[in-house]
Amino acid sequence: MSSPLRRVSRLCLIGGMSVSVAAGPALADIPDNLTDLVYQSAEWGNEQLGSRGYTFITSDYHEGQSYEYWWNGSSKTCVQTRAAGGKYEAIRTTSSTDCNQYGSQSNKNDNAAAIALGAAALIGAVALAHKSHERDEKHGGDSQSVAEFDRGYRDGLYHQSYHNYQDTTAYSDGYNAGQRERDEETSHRPSNGRYSGYQQYVSVSDLAGARASSADSELRNRGFRDTGGYKQGSRSYVTWYNQRTRQCIQAVTQDGRIARFEDIDEGNCL
Repeated sequence: MSSPLRRVSRLCLIGGMSVSVAAGPALADIPDNLTDLVYQSAEWGNEQLGSRGYTFITSDYHEGQSYEYWWNGSSKTCVQTRAAGGKYEAIRTTSSTDCNQYGSQSNKNDNAAAIALGAAALIGAVALAHKSHERDEKHGGDSQSVAEFDRGYRDGLYHQSYHNYQDTTAYSDGYNAGQRERDEETSHRPSNGRYSGYQQYVSVSDLAGARASSADSELRNRGFRDTGGYKQGSRSYVTWYNQRTRQCIQAVTQDGRIARFEDIDEGNCL
């Protein structure tokens, strides 16, 4: 059974249901009737999943590996397959939300996640913008962590400003994951393709590798102003805006030097 390679939309509202995003350690187990599929041909594995009661839900290609999600309506089980080189490398049980399944039961964790995901969850359920393979498992053990990761992921994916008001690593990691996903999905655009109008584009590529203090001074000389930033791990992320050319860029600094510049939408600097 072949499956589509295109990603289906992961952002939707499902009215009249509560959200369930808690994922405990047991979810990493592989169903007993699927253990024979690991390290086998992915094409054969897909056929077997279909014959064993699983329905293909969605797929994604991430960091050189293919991830697929399959749902078994009888056992209410969602499984994730990870393949590379045409073979299954791993199969594991994951949260039903990864298969776009939102049950009618509610518990304390579900309600906490619904509140964390936003007011829209109070009148329905907000589907997660990300899938479990896009977050580190350290953010999958409780619904609050999943919700904070997803909030950061949405902000990074849709060019929203960094707003980690809970001061959690889950939000920071989610924001970075969302930015990476955005870059992957818009890689077809030229690096300066966001700019238009009557002013010449100001190049900053020559500042990559320079000491951050020197680069800061030179950016100001070229008409940019610092509009804010944040730090994640050993890296700092600072946005710079040039009002004359309407350029918005993000400087990524590591070990005191500019690692790279990223062109981002103007709204991130305003």
